Amino acid sequence: MEKCVYCGKALPENKLMAKVHTRSFGVCCEECRARTERYVQLDRRFKTALYLLVFAGGLGFMISAFFGGDGPLHMVGAYIGQLVAGLAFLAFPYPISSFETFHSMSISRVTMITRLIGLLLSVSAVVLLVLTVWGA
Repeated sequence: MEKCVYCGKALPENKLMAKVHTRSFGVCCEECRARTERYVQLDRRFKTALYLLVFAGGLGFMISAFFGGDGPLHMVGAYIGQLVAGLAFLAFPYPISSFETFHSMSISRVTMITRLIGLLLSVSAVVLLVLTVWGA
């Protein structure tokens, strides 16, 4: 059974096709085709920004963790790095490098999970920052 790459529903007999780079993928309706093509455009435009922000957040985390010193504020850089990565996932939910992945998990589900991870990273970073700064 084939599924719509955008919403994950079963494809009808008269499925539509959404163009993704050099391939086409089945979608269930015109709305899913438009959303898939929009996702692909945004993915192409912002994927590099997502990867760079996550990398920068990871660097901030590593630098703070390894070279932050011994004081009570030594992990502030790590939490700021975590916040940067979390906000990147919220703003740019385009983590998938191969569109074939959407055969096993729909675009809408990937977007939801990516934003949920971004929210969890961001909220926990803010809580840790507040606890660290107030506790110092």
